[in-house]
Amino acid sequence: MHTKVPEGYSLNFKLTPPGDTMRTWNDLTRGFLESGAEWLWSVHDDVVYHPLTLERLLSWNEPTIGALIFTKQNPALPHIWKIHNERHAQMADETRDWFMERKDNILPGPQVIHPRPEDALTPVSFTSTSCCLIHRKVLEDTAKYGDWWEQDTLYEAGGEDRRFFKRVRQEGYTPYVDRSCIVGHLGAHPTGVMDFILWQNHPLFTQTCEDMI
Repeated sequence: MHTKVPEGYSLNFKLTPPGDTMRTWNDLTRGFLESGAEWLWSVHDDVVYHPLTLERLLSWNEPTIGALIFTKQNPALPHIWKIHNERHAQMADETRDWFMERKDNILPGPQVIHPRPEDALTPVSFTSTSCCLIHRKVLEDTAKYGDWWEQDTLYEAGGEDRRFFKRVRQEGYTPYVDRSCIVGHLGAHPTGVMDFILWQNHPLFTQTCEDMI
């Protein structure tokens, strides 16, 4: 709720009540479209974000764009997926390499990198809807498939995101993730870039510790 609202915008938070999550999300989305509002900002209750998160996501003016989030269980991996050899592949190496060029931003928890790196955007096949900005025209165009939010039964513990973004791509939109806008995913603590790099590139930190000793 500690959001800096960009000039010219107003923010109306709607809290999803407990119960059938997919049903209440679909009801909320229909209410959003009836309201005439321009952007739907999906934020889950296990996410911690920087106050400038909304401002940064809006700055790209992309129809579907998510903040970078890592899994809250170990190993902490980026929730960014691309289609590779006709299968979804998690973009761990590419994400690691991007941050290794920006070692000052290997930090715990949420952050927004300034100034905005122009190569921060990366196209994805799907990402998490845990912190995702969606323009109303995307939801209008995907309404023909029925409910926007459905539990993914193809994968064990599957969420709603893979199926939603598949429909988004079918309508000709390219989903993006902004790697310069990182949100914390609440598990034992809010996971962030540092947790990911510790798992992906531990020799860097091992060497640092040896130098300190």
